[in-house]
Amino acid sequence: MPYILGVNLSHDRSAAIVKDGVVLAAVEEERLDRIKHSEGFLVQGHFERLTKIIPIKAIAYCLDAAGIGVDEVDLIVGNRPLGDGTVRRILRDLPLKDKSKVHAFPQPSHHLAHAATAFYTSPFDSAAVLVVDQAGSRSAGGMVEKHTLFTGSGTELTRVAATEYPVDYGDMSLGLFYDFFTAKLGFTTRYGTPDFGVFECGGYPEAGKTMGLAPYGTPRPDWGEWLTFDGFDITVSQDGLEQIWKGIAADEGAEFESLTERRWDCAFAKDVARKVQDELEQAMLHLAAEAHRRTGETRLCLGGGVMLNSVANHRVRAEGPFEEVFIPAPAGDSGNAVGAALYGWHRILEGGQERRGEMTTAAYGVRYPRERVLDALDAYRDVLEWREAPIADVAELLAGHRIVAWVNGGSEMGPRALGHRSILADPRHPRVRDYLNETVKHREPFRPYAPSVLAEAVEDWFDFRGESPFMLLVPEVLPERRDALPAVTHVDGTARVQTVDAAADPEYHELISRFADLTGVPIVLNTSFNDNGEPIVETPEDALRTFARTEIDHLYIEGYLVSKPGRDLPADHPARTGE
Repeated sequence: MPYILGVNLSHDRSAAIVKDGVVLAAVEEERLDRIKHSEGFLVQGHFERLTKIIPIKAIAYCLDAAGIGVDEVDLIVGNRPLGDGTVRRILRDLPLKDKSKVHAFPQPSHHLAHAATAFYTSPFDSAAVLVVDQAGSRSAGGMVEKHTLFTGSGTELTRVAATEYPVDYGDMSLGLFYDFFTAKLGFTTRYGTPDFGVFECGGYPEAGKTMGLAPYGTPRPDWGEWLTFDGFDITVSQDGLEQIWKGIAADEGAEFESLTERRWDCAFAKDVARKVQDELEQAMLHLAAEAHRRTGETRLCLGGGVMLNSVANHRVRAEGPFEEVFIPAPAGDSGNAVGAALYGWHRILEGGQERRGEMTTAAYGVRYPRERVLDALDAYRDVLEWREAPIADVAELLAGHRIVAWVNGGSEMGPRALGHRSILADPRHPRVRDYLNETVKHREPFRPYAPSVLAEAVEDWFDFRGESPFMLLVPEVLPERRDALPAVTHVDGTARVQTVDAAADPEYHELISRFADLTGVPIVLNTSFNDNGEPIVETPEDALRTFARTEIDHLYIEGYLVSKPGRDLPADHPARTGE
């Protein structure tokens, strides 16, 4: 029963460990070092030479979860986009006796890593596998993977079609296209020097904000078509986009250019977001049609960072030619640690091992014992109080419009909180969304929140059939239900749905069921447990630290209900403003 360690060395560094083909644990480095995206650069010497280090905290976390030391691992497989250098970096930073255990994907590696994550965690024996990313592997000729199509069959992954772009951005990927306008709109997570990141935006473009703003804009066919479709290729250049931006900003962007705060809050910014989203959706529908035409498959797996655009995903699923679509929860680079470990199991170990890695839950983190929770609570005995409580008590608090942080079981892999490291609220209250944005999470007021719905009730509330366990699809809320769900219905009548299955997540399912018994609504509002700009909490200590300094009312952590004695609710709290 071999142990295989997978390592992602890109942004969102991460590690995963597989035993006998089953994922035992996986975690992102940012959850442990508390640095958003956790790039892993160190500055060396007087010349400010950047050195990238491996996700050592995540690796140690996974080894501890498996109860083994690093030399008990049978195989280590890593990946990084652009110039890979995986083996060299792992050997430099990880003290291994047997250095022959370290492997990389064959080149070009990065899109193959995404394909491995998407296909090997899917329920399909065969499928088309479409990878759409910002940046893949760089070839010796200086070209970079743009988007790639594979077929998956059994344990085999075969490249069918591939496109590339030059490093001078004379052509660009769809991920870069979306990031270009996201950066222009000012949606970036600051990191490092002011000129760090793509387009020297100073950080990481926050594409989810562009997606959330898009429904507030109006369609702009008068701005022309920004992408060119040519079979499996889709082309656009940075110079071309700069000219487009210069033109539309000169014609209509005066208000946007004059603003120093809330620059998104003008018609121009909203229309730009809408146009970019519309273009991406059409591109994804085009690529899905090409994938079907070229492979003849009836099932599709999607991988790469662009697949975190849940609106585009839903259109591919609902309007595309495939009968079934699967997207792993960590579709971006962090998930490649899982893909690397499973690739090692299926393709590097001798014999081509049996498929066992299907992703039915993203909760790959460890479950912290109650003893550690109590030790962490002890540090707050002067400011917090706690008691053991049944899940029914949490449902009652939510029905009374209280905001409850929920830490239960292992943390989720990927950018979405899925009922293990979540902030929960009542979706029926019209003030909840604004209160969460303004007072609790300190983020832009246009950003929507997601509903977690009992899987067996999803068709009664949303225009949706099937499963959406990873919150990566955005169907419409049924028109007759929208007034009942103001906190999770976006301005365009949609919602980023998470279906909750009793077998996959019994405790979260119980909570929503009890809330339904009290309210008649089998849905709770679910958002990630973190403050603005922070990674999602991982440990009991992280949870208590964030809970203590924010306006979250209660924390339910591994059976303990934690409260803030003597606290007065803010004047705008939903429990004080009625329904």
